[in-house]
Amino acid sequence: GAWSLPMTCAPGYYVVAFRLRVEPPRGLWDDTAANNMDVTCSDGSVLEGLGGLAGTWGNWSVPCPQGRGRVCGLRTRLEPPQRGGDDTGLNDLHLFCCA
Repeated sequence: GAWSLPMTCAPGYYVVAFRLRVEPPRGLWDDTAANNMDVTCSDGSVLEGLGGLAGTWGNWSVPCPQGRGRVCGLRTRLEPPQRGGDDTGLNDLHLFCCA
């Protein structure tokens, strides 16, 4: 794939929540798993991802506490190489809030 252009919250604001678009397993077809992401900024604006259209959006994450938190870290869940099977790559994401 190719990197998209970076998107950022307005100056002085930061990411506080997210949601992922995830395609469920398709059996013998090529699975994309997590293929798009939207984030909410602390000013309430939403940055819409430019990823794939397959699958459905998950629920929004619980936002970081207003005025006291922002996303400061992340953890990803990746599928290991399948060695001849269908590799999905990114399967889930956790964002962590810090004061």
